Amino acid sequence: MALPPIVTASAGCVSFNGESDEWELDRERLRWRYETDGRVSASPVLSDGHLYVGSHDGYLRSLNPARGSLNWKFDTGDQIWSASTVHEKVLYTGSEGEGLYAIDIDGRERWQFRADDSIGSTPTVVNGIVYIGSYDGNVYAVDTETAVEQWSYQTGDGIVSRPTIHDGTVYIGSRANSLSALNADDGTFIWKYGTGDYVSVDAAVDGDRILFGSADKHFYAVNRHDGSLVWSREVDGGINSSPAISDGTVYFGTYGRTFYALETETGDIRWTSDKPIGTINCDPIVVDGTVFVGDLRGHLRAFDASTGDQLWTYRTGNAVHSTPIVTDDTIYFGSNDGYVYAIERPP
Repeated sequence: MALPPIVTASAGCVSFNGESDEWELDRERLRWRYETDGRVSASPVLSDGHLYVGSHDGYLRSLNPARGSLNWKFDTGDQIWSASTVHEKVLYTGSEGEGLYAIDIDGRERWQFRADDSIGSTPTVVNGIVYIGSYDGNVYAVDTETAVEQWSYQTGDGIVSRPTIHDGTVYIGSRANSLSALNADDGTFIWKYGTGDYVSVDAAVDGDRILFGSADKHFYAVNRHDGSLVWSREVDGGINSSPAISDGTVYFGTYGRTFYALETETGDIRWTSDKPIGTINCDPIVVDGTVFVGDLRGHLRAFDASTGDQLWTYRTGNAVHSTPIVTDDTIYFGSNDGYVYAIERPP
């Protein structure tokens, strides 16, 4: 999850980079919305009948997904940018206050681990180890039971992307203009692929390829074994949107206000969005042939995954950086207007 730029909002008006227009809440499709005291750029997590989401007010909250009522909230002391990870009834979450927290699903703290700078990366938990990146440039591997650091690796600049673990290898991008591959057991270096600008998105595994975008206006497919380039595609803007892969297609958005669908084998363009949309700084998700993605103009958008036709939009009071949770009948997501939304999922 990449860090979003600052935007502001006031009642009934949306402001993005100097642009503003009137906005009214669509209550017809709204099931509920829960107000926090800060922007909600973090993606929610739905687990065992509870919805967990962090906010820039520093709290991680557990909400009732049916009613939007509060079960509990946990104070991390600083802004929460990224999603939590639930593993064996424990929540792992990072905050701007340099802390990685392990929290029981009833809201009680188990432990915290301190990095040397803020944590805006979503944790990944594999085989009793939680992997996390920090602004201090390190990838950390921390024991889930003891909170003891197993190893760390310095990439050279800040990390906001989520570590991707596959076949014993950690793949992670950094603001050092690169994607690194590390041994998951001990953090030893395997290879690094250099780009023309920072990599703040999560990498996606597709067979023998690793797919990711960069702020250098290119999307890359590299060999996951040796880091050699398989193909690259120049796009119309920097990429701060992690890829979603489905049925041989990879989906992502750009700062150029375009949403792309590329063939994973070749990088050829299947389709691009033909509707005027806002800058995309949100990670998409593909569910049942539909791609869901937010934009900086405050919309959650749904595209037909095969054709790129826009199926519907839902407007909020400010930018949407939060990747939605999609169930059979409800969609949950956050907005920079400070609310967590639950809306009806159209048939």
